[in-house]
Amino acid sequence: MEQESLAPLIGLIGKKFDAVEAHFAETRRHFDVVAEGLRSQIQLVAEGVSAVDQRLDRFEQKVEAEFDETRAAIRFSYAQLERRIQELEGNYAAVNERLTRLESGRA
Repeated sequence: MEQESLAPLIGLIGKKFDAVEAHFAETRRHFDVVAEGLRSQIQLVAEGVSAVDQRLDRFEQKVEAEFDETRAAIRFSYAQLERRIQELEGNYAAVNERLTRLESGRA
């Protein structure tokens, strides 16, 4: 008799388990759909990162080339300035020597 009184309870528990399993299956399907969407979005982000990385590499190469050109121009300008300074110093020394000779001739 006790088993007969438990039969409705066992049936109810069985229905609840079936409902939980159905809910679990629906949740699993929903999760799979969301996960697939995330995979697509992650793939897009990865492609974007790759594109930015390539652009950064090209930018880096361009900047490095421009720095090399700037350094070369600075070296060239420095060499020209050094030559001009040496020439001016030489002229100054010659003018100073002439002035000294002129002043010593007057004295």
